[in-house]
Amino acid sequence: MKIVMSASLRGKMGQLITAFLLCIVGLALTPTVQEQVNNITGSGGNNLTGAAAAIAKLIPMFWVFGIIGVTVGLVYITLAGGILRRRV
Repeated sequence: MKIVMSASLRGKMGQLITAFLLCIVGLALTPTVQEQVNNITGSGGNNLTGAAAAIAKLIPMFWVFGIIGVTVGLVYITLAGGILRRRV
């Protein structure tokens, strides 16, 4: 049995796979981001102190929010372009 997909559906599947891979790679890099922040703000470096250190410690959280936000945005744009659009 052969499954036939239209070109637009194949394109949307490619976009969804791309968004999924972007999320996986971005989240896999999170420990590297955390390590670099620790190098800057940790006891070994002490390059940042005070308010700058407090803000720098939030970088990994914003990294994760950015990756998830971009992924959700790509999925929404992909699905809203075809599957979710109401047909009148």
